Amino acid sequence: MRGRFPCTFELACYVLYLVEILGLTQTEAAIIVGLNVGSVNHVVHRRRHPEAYPVPLPS
Repeated sequence: MRGRFPCTFELACYVLYLVEILGLTQTEAAIIVGLNVGSVNHVVHRRRHPEAYPVPLPS
């Protein structure tokens, strides 16, 4: 499984919204979107999907 990144561009946008706009912790965002904390950390620090931008979760 090494080398596979389970986060899509869409999930990355949701993660950024939760962390940057709503002020949730990376752990809280990971639980909500169903990713592990390491994947969320990569998104927040722009190592993965650097072109992502905050987008609210669908209702």
